[in-house]
Amino acid sequence: MASVEAGQAPARSRSYEFGLLIVLTLANGVVGFDRQTVAFLAPFIVDDLGLNNTQVGWTASALSLAIALSSFFGSQIADRTGKRRTVLIICTLLFSLLSGVSGLATTFLVLLLARFALGAAEGPIVPISQTLILQTSSPERRGLNMGFMQMVGAFGIAGFIGPIVATQLGATHGWRTAMFLSILPGLAVAAMMLFLIRRDPPQAARPAEHQGSTFAAFGVLLKNRNMRASLLIAGLFTAWLVLQSTYLTLFLTKAKGLEPTTAGWVVGMGGWAGLIGGIALPLLSDRIGRKPVLVWGALAGTLGPAALLLLPPDPMVLALAVLLGWLPLGIAPLYCAAVPTESVSPALATTAVGLSMGTAELFGGVAAPLIVGPLADAFGLEAVFLTCIGLALTAALVALFLKETAPRKVAAMES
Repeated sequence: MASVEAGQAPARSRSYEFGLLIVLTLANGVVGFDRQTVAFLAPFIVDDLGLNNTQVGWTASALSLAIALSSFFGSQIADRTGKRRTVLIICTLLFSLLSGVSGLATTFLVLLLARFALGAAEGPIVPISQTLILQTSSPERRGLNMGFMQMVGAFGIAGFIGPIVATQLGATHGWRTAMFLSILPGLAVAAMMLFLIRRDPPQAARPAEHQGSTFAAFGVLLKNRNMRASLLIAGLFTAWLVLQSTYLTLFLTKAKGLEPTTAGWVVGMGGWAGLIGGIALPLLSDRIGRKPVLVWGALAGTLGPAALLLLPPDPMVLALAVLLGWLPLGIAPLYCAAVPTESVSPALATTAVGLSMGTAELFGGVAAPLIVGPLADAFGLEAVFLTCIGLALTAALVALFLKETAPRKVAAMES
């Protein structure tokens, strides 16, 4: 199990730990909002540009493909140069400026290219952020802080506030205006990063086995059993999330007959679920272990899509189903960040998170929508949620093969 070595991280400070956590949480919230705006505004965009379900899936896949590639290689650049702060700020600035470009799209192709460009800037942001959290957090709060940053940002801010704001702006001022306005929060967060995040410490010497090519570093990581299991879980459960996020608003409006603004409030319950689960499940894993939380959390992921298929078109009932059914989202920081960084050398921490998130995007964000989009066209949007049930079951099975990494549990086993 890896630990943060002297010389590789700044001295820990509770006040700096808290301040960094807030800044990076806000950054992840902005990233999550901009990433999901097309899904939130899908009813307006589909009608305006004449898209079908397959094309909606392609827009999600293009974004995810770019995120995957930039996660793989951007995280390597950050690890090799030691300039994590610099890379993070540059990527945040670029992402902010590119977030409004989708509003200029008048055809499917332009929208596709705009989403790809946005994803290219996004990729390294979360891997670098999680590595900074790892370096500054006390071991007993590591899972909690990683979960707070990733899930409160992505779901408390983007998941809850995002669909409400986006659908209201889309209904009142048009979906293009909603896209253009998304530029401003990212610029503000980039300025906060510049002034509040400490400069990178001097880079420690990298072990010889970590000094090869990018693919050699990936090879080192793939020899680790926990990394292999984490990559599989990441791909499966990210597909569970991306498929539901991409098609849920359409499902609620087309299959359940809700108005777009009402659907926005229902989808917003997923933000509360991510917020609650993203704090509770990583915190629980600090105490009882990463493995049991991952196994039972993934298994619970079958309940949400099943409920959406079976329940009547009552907005309150559907909102409750999303709120409870998406609580398992809280396992994401465990398979994407906590288990990978606790299982490998600190010199490869950002690369490990980047590999996990990149793999998650390739399978969950690229392949899954490309496969399931045509299924939704052929068999109805219900096919999306049936697929998600199978993905959650498979992820739970893979989690059984993990080795425990939670510092408290490992220390207890070694004593």
